[in-house]
Amino acid sequence: MNPTSLGIVRIAVGLLFIQHGAEKLWGFAGGKIDHNFLTLRGFAGPLEILGGSLIILGLFTRVAAFILCGEMAVAYFVAWAGRGFLPISNGGEEAVIFSFIYLWLVTAGPGAWSLDRKGLGERKLAAKLNPLESHGRAIVRVILAFTFMLHGYRHVFGILSKSAGRAAIVPVAIDSLPAFVGYWEVLGGLLLLVGLWTRPAAIVTCVELFVAYCYAAAPRGIWPIRNGGNEVLLYLTIFSFLAVCGGGKFSVDSIRSQRRQTAPVRVAAGTA
Repeated sequence: MNPTSLGIVRIAVGLLFIQHGAEKLWGFAGGKIDHNFLTLRGFAGPLEILGGSLIILGLFTRVAAFILCGEMAVAYFVAWAGRGFLPISNGGEEAVIFSFIYLWLVTAGPGAWSLDRKGLGERKLAAKLNPLESHGRAIVRVILAFTFMLHGYRHVFGILSKSAGRAAIVPVAIDSLPAFVGYWEVLGGLLLLVGLWTRPAAIVTCVELFVAYCYAAAPRGIWPIRNGGNEVLLYLTIFSFLAVCGGGKFSVDSIRSQRRQTAPVRVAAGTA
């Protein structure tokens, strides 16, 4: 695992996440202010500001990520799951992405440029949780590859066309690309899902996501929370990490690598 890449991911995710708290507390980017802290949405505002700030600073990273993972899971099932089975159709795609990223960060820790790195508590948690990072990375890889692949089915086959809860706002920037890119979204998503040729598949996917943001999201405004680019940047952040560090456990790449490493041992044993 690359601490620098992990630090970049942590900071980027925190910045994208804190927008949601800022809109609820202060009306950031034209958002609806909600100071009724006894409701789920109202309570989420200060939690997202505090949690997002801790993630950005890398302070109590694993604890904050654990709490935010739970918050996003609750938000998904309360606000979105009842509107349809698939996140791409029920409007809860972003909540799912955040939830599984935070689950992975519980195992991965803060990475570079964090206030946690010299703390005694972090060293103790790292000893217990870092061995699980590859498993956490595999989980977030599979989930994000699956949700990303659904955009390909939307592009190619015209299914999953309705995104409940997003009717009043701009669509996800990926969906504004020409339909033919859906073939890569299906193929690339499948490769990432099974962890086959993970790094090149992630690189190609990142190029598509970057183009999608520049082409569709950026012209709509500066703030990703309002221009349809938040999901795109989250995908781009995680797939960039996979391009650098690989797919983690439960991937075809990992199995092939393990077989290559054990093959000489078997040959030597047979010769002996």
